Amino acid sequence: MLSKIISAAVHGIDAVPITVETDIAKGMPAMNIVGLGDLTVKEARERIRSAICNSGLEYPGGRITINMSPAGIRKRGSHFDLAMTMGILASSKQFFDRDIEEYGFIGELSLDGCVKQCNGILPMVTALRKKGLKNVILPKANREEASLVSGIRLLPVESITEVMNHFNLSCAIAPYSHDPLAFDLPSTTDTLLDFSDVKGQENIKRAITVAVAGGHSILMVGSPSTGKTMISERIPSIMPKMNRNEIIETTMIYSVAGLLSEGQPYICVRPFRQPHYRITAAGLLGGGAIPRPGEITLADKGVLFLDEIGEFDKNIIDTLRLPLEKKKISLVRKGETYLYPADFMLVAASNPCKCGYYGDVAHQCVCSPHEITRYQAKLTGPIIDRIDMHIRLLPVNYNELNCQTVESSKEMKEKIEFARKIQRNRYRDQSIVLNQQLDDHLIEKFAFLGLEQKKILEQAYEKYQLNPRTVLKVRKLARTVADLDGGGSIQTKHLAEALQYREKL
Repeated sequence: MLSKIISAAVHGIDAVPITVETDIAKGMPAMNIVGLGDLTVKEARERIRSAICNSGLEYPGGRITINMSPAGIRKRGSHFDLAMTMGILASSKQFFDRDIEEYGFIGELSLDGCVKQCNGILPMVTALRKKGLKNVILPKANREEASLVSGIRLLPVESITEVMNHFNLSCAIAPYSHDPLAFDLPSTTDTLLDFSDVKGQENIKRAITVAVAGGHSILMVGSPSTGKTMISERIPSIMPKMNRNEIIETTMIYSVAGLLSEGQPYICVRPFRQPHYRITAAGLLGGGAIPRPGEITLADKGVLFLDEIGEFDKNIIDTLRLPLEKKKISLVRKGETYLYPADFMLVAASNPCKCGYYGDVAHQCVCSPHEITRYQAKLTGPIIDRIDMHIRLLPVNYNELNCQTVESSKEMKEKIEFARKIQRNRYRDQSIVLNQQLDDHLIEKFAFLGLEQKKILEQAYEKYQLNPRTVLKVRKLARTVADLDGGGSIQTKHLAEALQYREKL
């Protein structure tokens, strides 16, 4: 007899519905799985046989053929175990399957019939809801993560026995309907580092406020111990709260990457990723034999901090060009295209040279001119152009360390949330949410310059040898500075401050 069971396959950070077709015919006992399944899918035959037998059910003795449709899509992972098992049990008439087409099945099986936690639950449940299914049976350990999806009934289980009892009408599975985002999520700001610890760099803290308010990328260059890393590590304390859509998108990424657990079923705090300078292109962009998100995608809706960016491989740094501009990454693996989001804020820190003291008035640089040139050449012109803000940090004087009037993270965050509220209202009818996302078509409408400001920008264009891309970034920065000042039109003081953030390094 032929049966059809619905499941899903992860593709990138999305998922597609999969129909698991099972046919049991007379012949030598065997199980054949077709439809471009990987080794994990092929090995399911052993898990399924043991799980069925150890659950007190009958394993059919005929020739079992399982087809995973569409056959042209690669299937990876152990989460098809439950769907294939139910297909076998349905084809062998071991339960009432009259409403089986309204159910989706996701779950890995252990040899004793228990249903185990899986990766990628959130995108798979989302795909099943879009297909129009009314119910999804999934591992109990994934119920919190799956509860982010509305419009589909979640039926969490711990074993095959619970599923069989549900369909045989002996004991229905209790639906899980908790919405974790319906209430205020617990704040984590108390455990974060605070900007009040940073002394003597108030102008840099102002630049960081502008960067976070508008979502602008920033490069900080300075000698050792000027506070580059200290400042960067405190940025999470001033990041605005995530909205529901951002939480769902970020959780999807971490779900596919296998970085969620029963103790952390969703991501409600903006990511802060700090990869090592020895990272590979696949580690940064994503990919591998089994494609998975890279550090850029894991920093989506948050911050990617590249400390000592001058130590990174030059080719690795150049891979940032497209993600900084397009906010997405497209990878092709074995003839399939995978799209990963890359809407992140880049924060980069670097020494001016290998020894770190080139241009420092208090320390002598020991690098040769060739070493200085080679070190600084790691950041090519195209990358420098694509980073919105360039800031140079100077050493802190001793008297500044004793200053008591320093700006805290709370004060900086209030300014940032004020500016972002202005941006949300301004762009409510547009496809963007932050000033950094303004393009050539919207810049004239939302970052209009008066005659005086245009003249100043023209003079700066000639004096500092700017280019059209740089002019666009200066206007975006000026728009953000104006938003921090109340959201009115861009004034000369706003443009002047924006130009200061394009310091030649």
